[in-house]
Amino acid sequence: MRIRSADILRWGRIVAALIMWVAATAGLTSYGMTFPRLAVWIERVQFMPAAMTFGITTIVIWLIVTLLFGRVYCSVACPLGVWQDICSRLPRLRRHLPSHLRYRYSQPLTLLRNISLAFVAAAILLGINIVTSHTDPWKIYSELCTDVAKPIWGAAVNILSYPPVMIAAASLTGTTISIIIAGVISWLAVKNGRTFCNSICPVGTTLGYVAKYSIYHIDINTDKCTQCRKCEQACKASCIDLTSHVVDSSRCVECFDCLPVCENDAIHYTWSRHQLSTPLMIKVGDIKPSGTRFKLDGCTGCSSNPQVNQQNNPQNATISRPSE
Repeated sequence: MRIRSADILRWGRIVAALIMWVAATAGLTSYGMTFPRLAVWIERVQFMPAAMTFGITTIVIWLIVTLLFGRVYCSVACPLGVWQDICSRLPRLRRHLPSHLRYRYSQPLTLLRNISLAFVAAAILLGINIVTSHTDPWKIYSELCTDVAKPIWGAAVNILSYPPVMIAAASLTGTTISIIIAGVISWLAVKNGRTFCNSICPVGTTLGYVAKYSIYHIDINTDKCTQCRKCEQACKASCIDLTSHVVDSSRCVECFDCLPVCENDAIHYTWSRHQLSTPLMIKVGDIKPSGTRFKLDGCTGCSSNPQVNQQNNPQNATISRPSE
């Protein structure tokens, strides 16, 4: 069995994302001393906490990475993004996928994305933490772990081992809010994939502006594409428009799920832009009126006699007006 570069990209991304997600989850839910240090380190490389503390170095690094390779942050470094991938993947493990679970291209919710980003930016500048904590993907996931998963894990540890650990439960209000927000995001992921990342998340919108001009991106070879739509049905970001053969790089999270499913090798992660080997349309010049006839600019050997024009230049034949 030949291993394609598309499989290497996809599985490499999955392994890296799972390592980051497991490390973040273990660090946030552990009662020991070692794993929590992982959570502290992972928080330092997160985009939104860096923006709230004006960590210029982290922000610049991620902007450069995004400009080079696209939104790999959203598919590898963000634990909430990986959690959404897990939620969206579980119901789609069946062999014969129902039509309602297949992804489809959708128009970008540009207005909603911009409003959400402007709202969060204003909240950061004004110091309104309640807004940023409920829209920051790292904060949402860390609160889910500490308010919900960690107490459950502590109860299990107390049952299975000794000495018991001290369980610090959050307030009922805080736990309820964490469950509701995480539940809504998980439901959106099960239903439509990365809806939260490409509609509400301020980090996704910010990086999307940069990823739109990324050097490496997903590109479709229109000479090989057969419109089977397998890549579109595999795109959890719903950003592959096969009608125009365009991938919306501002919403693409570089998960590479679309690459291995193409049987014709028509979609690639590349730095180039594909051009048709046989152009569909060739500009022959503007049509200008000339007396009672229309003549094409650039017509060589044209004559006032249409029959002569047809013999000398069949492709530049004059077009007669319909008789009145």
